[in-house]
Amino acid sequence: MKLFSLLVGMLLAVPAAAQDYPARPIKIITAFGPGTATDIAARTIGQDIAIQTGQTVVIENKPGAEGQIAAQSAAAAAPDGYTLFFTTQTTQAINPHVYKSLAYDPVKSFAPVAGVTLGAQIVMVRNDLPARTVQEFVALAKAQPGKLSFGSGNGSSRGGAELFRIMTKTDLLGVPYKTQPQAITDLLGGRIDIIFSDFTVGLPPVLDGRARGLAVTSKQRIPGLDQFPTVDESGVPGFEMWAWTAMYAPAGTPRPIVDKLNALVRQAAKSPAYLNLLKTNYGVSFVGSPEDLAAFQASETKKWAEIVSVAGMKEP
Repeated sequence: MKLFSLLVGMLLAVPAAAQDYPARPIKIITAFGPGTATDIAARTIGQDIAIQTGQTVVIENKPGAEGQIAAQSAAAAAPDGYTLFFTTQTTQAINPHVYKSLAYDPVKSFAPVAGVTLGAQIVMVRNDLPARTVQEFVALAKAQPGKLSFGSGNGSSRGGAELFRIMTKTDLLGVPYKTQPQAITDLLGGRIDIIFSDFTVGLPPVLDGRARGLAVTSKQRIPGLDQFPTVDESGVPGFEMWAWTAMYAPAGTPRPIVDKLNALVRQAAKSPAYLNLLKTNYGVSFVGSPEDLAAFQASETKKWAEIVSVAGMKEP
């Protein structure tokens, strides 16, 4: 009888915990540094969740090792909804194909909560590079094999450049950075030649003339940025690259709490701040159910397996 009462109490405790959730501050661990697209999206969603719940939401940046530091930390957190993981395809779809071993499992270590944003990239070069179009850059790279370099501060940036290198049959030197803003800084300083970047950190220096934008990686031109052709229409047929952000909880987080978090993210996606985020960064809403995110992650994992293999991105 005591065992029965204990089991009933345990079953009732989860819904009760979910009903009271959140009862204290929430921490959101992000895989990349301050000022990145991931960080800004996390802060936008986190701020609205704080407004909705009346609880403090703290953003903790843990950049480095292509998001592995943040992913490992989030995966090891208590599955109670008070530590969340805000990340991208880098940790959830690319890393398992690049590295022989990871201290986390992109699928087994996390409970999907919701997708957040989807966005293309801007292909940008240093101002003094004698290339004003994608075709001119390709010609320059082929004339100087192994001499031109691309920088990347995350997996999607590297993936975009590697896919471009393969599809254009050019020999480019890859230079890794801890964060994307660091890569942008070196491009502006003339230390590297080209970057595939999210709009958040890449577009401002292009629009103010500190760097030159060659193209965007979406399939069609982006409204409001019509001056930039797509890579596809610039002589690389079939080229397309998107980056995404999403929220996860540690594996084992009770489903009622995951559902409540999903509802909070859905509501946050209606906020003026979120809509402004999409407008200013030319993004697309990517909010759905936990099942939608799980299915999308599976398809992305399959896609990136092919890209990593073809581009030779595997680490020794």
